[in-house]
Amino acid sequence: MSIRTTAAQTLVEQAQVAMLRRDLPAAKHKLNEALAHEPVHPMALCKLAEVALLEKDHVAALHHTTAALDSEPFFAPAWSEQAHALWLAGRRIEAVEAAGRAIEIQPYNTQYRLRFAQFAAWTGQIQAARSSLTPLLDPATADPEIHALALGMMGEISVAAGKFQEAMPTLTEALRRLPSSMSARVILAMNRLRLGDFAAGWPDLGIREPGSELYPGRPPARFGAWWDGGDLTGKSILVADDQGHGDAIQFFRYLPMLRAKGPAQITWRSFPPLTRLLAEAAPDIAVVAGLPDDARFDMHCTSTSLPRWFGTTASNIPAAIPYLHAPAQSQLTRPVRSSAGRPQVGLVWSGDARHMRDHLRSVPASLFLRLADTPGIDFHSLQHQVREADVAALKARPHISRAVEAASNLADTAGLIGSLDLVIAVDTAVAHLAGAMGKPAWILLHITPDWRWQTERTDSPWYPTARLFRLKPAEWLEPGGKRNPDDPMGWSPLIRRVGQALRQFARQKRR
Repeated sequence: MSIRTTAAQTLVEQAQVAMLRRDLPAAKHKLNEALAHEPVHPMALCKLAEVALLEKDHVAALHHTTAALDSEPFFAPAWSEQAHALWLAGRRIEAVEAAGRAIEIQPYNTQYRLRFAQFAAWTGQIQAARSSLTPLLDPATADPEIHALALGMMGEISVAAGKFQEAMPTLTEALRRLPSSMSARVILAMNRLRLGDFAAGWPDLGIREPGSELYPGRPPARFGAWWDGGDLTGKSILVADDQGHGDAIQFFRYLPMLRAKGPAQITWRSFPPLTRLLAEAAPDIAVVAGLPDDARFDMHCTSTSLPRWFGTTASNIPAAIPYLHAPAQSQLTRPVRSSAGRPQVGLVWSGDARHMRDHLRSVPASLFLRLADTPGIDFHSLQHQVREADVAALKARPHISRAVEAASNLADTAGLIGSLDLVIAVDTAVAHLAGAMGKPAWILLHITPDWRWQTERTDSPWYPTARLFRLKPAEWLEPGGKRNPDDPMGWSPLIRRVGQALRQFARQKRR
């Protein structure tokens, strides 16, 4: 081995130590030093990809893994990291193929098998996912921790297949064997919530609070102690939205209950697109997107924890609808009802592409916008950001109003929703917004919906004006078990059913 190679390898090992300390800048510096010694060092490139993925930069990760594989085509770590990068890039099927390639090269690597199983399951390749875990499920030969992780993944596979009850004993057993498995704990919590067992689900869902990306490390001491539902008389409290925009809208409903605890001051930290909307709904509290360095509070909590601290069950969900409203003034012109009196319908077909399972909630516009071909209705896009792949389908329907693209925040979107008769949306923030405003909302769900939509009901206790349209597990596969390449996630049957309901809606409005 050359001196240059030895130096590069030493630097890679030092970078790995820095990564274990979560010191990503130091790790990146060491890895770049290694590449200065050996420009195509496969492990240095692979570890740079891993750092990039921790920083949510899948573009850089793809670049580094491609360079590593160009140098060493049979380097399994690069295939596995490339699978992760491809997944985040929205190239789900390619991600499964890359994860499978890593297993072919190193069939005894546990992490590669777990990653492949997860990616295969969430693209509907259920049997392949289960088969990949077979070597890890023999308690006589597998390490106990590996066996527990494999059991947890088997439970996740059942969830991905829409078999929610079937997943429960497997997830429970995985957690019994390995109580430290945070992934199994969170998946079990979400599945309990999905099945309506709120009392058991909330506590484990809350384990994400201290580790939230909202606070690197731990929340500052000046934010006070974590609130656990106790009396707040005379105290100040910070509530932080810690998940997505939809979660923030959903849990803002707890503000009146929080007020009743008697705090002297409530500060609600939310996302910039939401602050104006929430501030107009609650002028008596401070709604902010950021905090000054001298801000101090007696207590703080995340908005996601509020259902737990208020003892929320399926039968006592606070649903004082509407609790959000169209603003008195908006930058956008609201839809003008046509002279023919046609109903006004808003459409939303995609969410945040960075979501790990975005492919199971966002629908290609080429499919979704077939709904806009329904006669007798005026359609309005509520899709603020249109993906490049969806532009052609939207342009092909110039009758769809696109005023929302000038919106600067969700208050502007609420202004548009205010004059609509119906919103049809995938599971994204606009669906929550329409529900919180008391607007009729039809929400399209894949076979494994987010926990809040539960499993079988066609309505929602969170939003009384919502109607849920669910894809059936049998509809995800074409006859004979083959996928339609133009619709790999199988949305077409659901779009057809929503289209039938929309035509009926238009007839009723005409009457």
